[in-house]
Amino acid sequence: MTANGHSETPFITPADALLIIDMQVDFMPGGELGVAGADGVVPLINRLSELPFGLIAATQDWHPSDHVSFDMQGGPWPEHCVAGTKGAALVPDLAQAHIGVVLRKGMRPDTDSYSAFEDNARTSRTGLDGLLRGRGINRVFVVGVALDYCVAATARDAVRAGFATVVLTDACRSVAQSVAAMQAGLVSEGVETAHAVDLLALMDRALTPREIADQLEALLAGRSYVQAIATRALKIFNSHDRPRFKALSDALMELVTMDAEPEFELDRNAILAIIDTIRSL
Repeated sequence: MTANGHSETPFITPADALLIIDMQVDFMPGGELGVAGADGVVPLINRLSELPFGLIAATQDWHPSDHVSFDMQGGPWPEHCVAGTKGAALVPDLAQAHIGVVLRKGMRPDTDSYSAFEDNARTSRTGLDGLLRGRGINRVFVVGVALDYCVAATARDAVRAGFATVVLTDACRSVAQSVAAMQAGLVSEGVETAHAVDLLALMDRALTPREIADQLEALLAGRSYVQAIATRALKIFNSHDRPRFKALSDALMELVTMDAEPEFELDRNAILAIIDTIRSL
């Protein structure tokens, strides 16, 4: 944890998922339940969507017209995100090319649903946890609106479901509570926080496979530990081509395994063959 309360900047791999919460027209400024500044996080979320996540999922409130949360039904909110209306649509500027699944919630008239995992009564689940496990996901990153409602509820449920969970606070906006107040509460509940801009900067400093291969070969010639450079290279390589990224990951992990074996020095030809494979990616 850094001095400002955020976790050390993580690195994205295909074992991570991005959960984009309720980036809908009605939650944008001027919408029926507009969140101040919500439109300003769209470009940041779009850039995050280009990173090599194993899954990107988006949620939509999708309410019936007589939903319990509406003020005309005695609820706390104005009518919003009514199923099939323009206000319920995802924001037009939100890049959707990499979104693999859209989960709709709050569809029962008598129960609200903040979390992407289950409704507020904990009686109906979306199946998101099973989908994530089926894709080999072990960590989720949460962005969107509103930080103090649906984002926070999703993050808490992700922790409860056993996923390492990171809220990217600068890619969220709140209805009422400050980011600092929300951050302190989430951290106390096992949710990590980080900045999306730091994550993007880390991923943008990547080496190419050819550069990684050259470094590996130089270190091998100097009888250095391949495991150390393989692990470092894996952390700094960024590819938007996911099969290519996985091929590099598999090759580097093979080097890590070989380095751990007693006969490591006897496998130099095999190691060089793997390095050549990396160089060709």
